[in-house]
Amino acid sequence: MSDFTNASEYEKQFDPRLYLETYFHLGSGSLADDFLRFTLGNFHKIFTEGQVKGTTLIDIGTAPSIYQLLSACEYFQDITVTWYTNRELQELQKWLNKDQGAFDWSSIVKHVWELEGKSGMLEEKENKLRERIKQVLLCDVSKSNPLEPVTLPKADCLISTVCLEAACRNYDSYRTALKNLSTLLKPGGHLLMAGDLGANYYEVGSNKVFSLPVNETFLQKAVNESGYVVNKLVSFGKPEDAGYDTSDYEGFYFIHAQKC
Repeated sequence: MSDFTNASEYEKQFDPRLYLETYFHLGSGSLADDFLRFTLGNFHKIFTEGQVKGTTLIDIGTAPSIYQLLSACEYFQDITVTWYTNRELQELQKWLNKDQGAFDWSSIVKHVWELEGKSGMLEEKENKLRERIKQVLLCDVSKSNPLEPVTLPKADCLISTVCLEAACRNYDSYRTALKNLSTLLKPGGHLLMAGDLGANYYEVGSNKVFSLPVNETFLQKAVNESGYVVNKLVSFGKPEDAGYDTSDYEGFYFIHAQKC
């Protein structure tokens, strides 16, 4: 088995629109309700507390999602988004272009809007994010330069949500990916990560999509050993009364680290 998920195999299993429809209508009662409230709350907090500042931000494995950038776009002027497969890119591009068939992010945008204590047209928030996205690039975390053949100036911040667990087939490759990502960051630059704990899979339609099961001990050690210092690692355990079974996850994590 390869150390990293093959793009063509991933495309066969992962339908990006079905993924969005399954997990990204906040309030639908899916496991993602817990994940989104936890993750969006932590992104909001880390930025509003002033711990993470800068001009340039790269999001690793963006497509087809935008939720992880809704707080960041208030603090970073230059955002680069990345994708791994063409199907994901096509779904993201619909939103960027305001196509009629684009996914409806309004429930999540409204939640972030409320976290920020604002009111008004939700479209304002989405338009601000569109304006801040300056580039859309191919990304492959198995490469020493994940954005190859493009080389960008070192960024102030990297974001990666529910990405490395899907991309990396074992723990050694996870560490390799973290080291590869560090080449995109300035010394002292910020790494923000969020994802599932203990998940071996999540369902997209009838397919069970692979996930590398990670825990807090592994994450703390792997991030520290890959050229970063962990400033914050928080987790949220699966509620005992959770009635959804689309993943065997045990909880969620959020990490703030800085490159040494």
